[in-house]
Amino acid sequence: EPMSNSTTVTEFLFEGFSSFGWLHRVVFFAIFLSLHLLTLSSNVIIMTVIHLDRHLHTPMYFFLSMLSLSETCYTVAIIPRMLWGLLSPHQPITAQACATQLFFYLTFGINNCFLLTAMGYDRYVAICNPLRYSVIMSKEACVQLASGSLGIGLGMAIVQVTSTQHSSMKIENYTVVSEFVLQGFSSFREHKIILFVIFLTLYLLTLAGNVIIVTVISFARHLHTPMYFFLSVLSTSETIYTLVIVPRMLCSLTGLSQPISLAGCATQMFFFITLAINNCFLLTAMGYDRYVAICKPLRYMVIMNKRVCALLVSGACSIGLLVAIIQISSVFRLPFCGKEVAHYFCDILPVMKLSCADTTLHDIINFIISSLVIVVPMGLVFISYVLIISTILKITSAQGRKKAFATCASHLTVVIVHYGCASIAYLKPKSENTRDQD
Repeated sequence: EPMSNSTTVTEFLFEGFSSFGWLHRVVFFAIFLSLHLLTLSSNVIIMTVIHLDRHLHTPMYFFLSMLSLSETCYTVAIIPRMLWGLLSPHQPITAQACATQLFFYLTFGINNCFLLTAMGYDRYVAICNPLRYSVIMSKEACVQLASGSLGIGLGMAIVQVTSTQHSSMKIENYTVVSEFVLQGFSSFREHKIILFVIFLTLYLLTLAGNVIIVTVISFARHLHTPMYFFLSVLSTSETIYTLVIVPRMLCSLTGLSQPISLAGCATQMFFFITLAINNCFLLTAMGYDRYVAICKPLRYMVIMNKRVCALLVSGACSIGLLVAIIQISSVFRLPFCGKEVAHYFCDILPVMKLSCADTTLHDIINFIISSLVIVVPMGLVFISYVLIISTILKITSAQGRKKAFATCASHLTVVIVHYGCASIAYLKPKSENTRDQD
């Protein structure tokens, strides 16, 4: 067994101030307790005053109250146990409690850094663009900056805590795997040439189609609308997505496939996850665009302005990047005993099956993440189309209904195909089929 002869550590000891004598520790306790209480009371006073005084309801004081709240949580996560350690050194902390403390320390520590950046941006706008201050630093912008700071903190904390837990595992008696062999279509020996021709043709058609779409939209000024902007971004993302996977797959069909290093496999998986999730949320943004166009036509250009479109696209890409970082950090911290990946590219589940360690927790996390990034966008698109169809049915003219349906038909087709395939691939229960059937 790869995990045999290993000692599992279930708790840690904080050394902290153990080298200091009792008298010094009492003095330190009094100093740190006083500072902790002053910090807590100051932050509570700041938040209370800002909350009660309406003329302080401005972006600057909003960020200050968020920083005070974050700082309070940050100190509460660390100081009480430190004070307890001064009075009673060498008290153990469980591995779970240590991971929890580390999680909150990282989350609020990073959140504080980005909140200070947001406050710097607020001061820049106030001094350098005073006439547009209230427009740029609107309530929505402030909430987005604050939630973005917290989101980055949470994402980094999840990555770091997951990585630390995996790296703390002591694993012995296994062979280090430095590369993988993608099995792909190895069982289809007699059909490889046919498959190669089919996939190469589809690949070239996909590339040509996406290049034509992006080129036409770029040069035709009357196509510079939100709908075609999202379409061009989706085409670009889809082009990169296919470049990441298909060329190596075609090489494997011709028998020229070489082993792929762990770093190469992680890179391919990173771009695959990022772009796949980006595509999911781009389709959701396009669904929202169609909803606004049909259900709120008079306010369409106001709601779907350039800034909103850019935010939707950057949000889709950011979610993809965040999930990819979490997944890659989780998967490639595992020890691997096998090197033959039962797939034609480095997908998460086939790679995890090669691990020497128990992957039950990883399987659960992967299923939850897959559910969120597929079901949530799919649900939002479904809600959009329920509202769209209810609005279309209220149109009295048959010509108007036909035109409205026509604007949504292509998007709806892509949504059904995309989410249908993704659901079958990643939301089905663990397969009991053979590798070839999968």
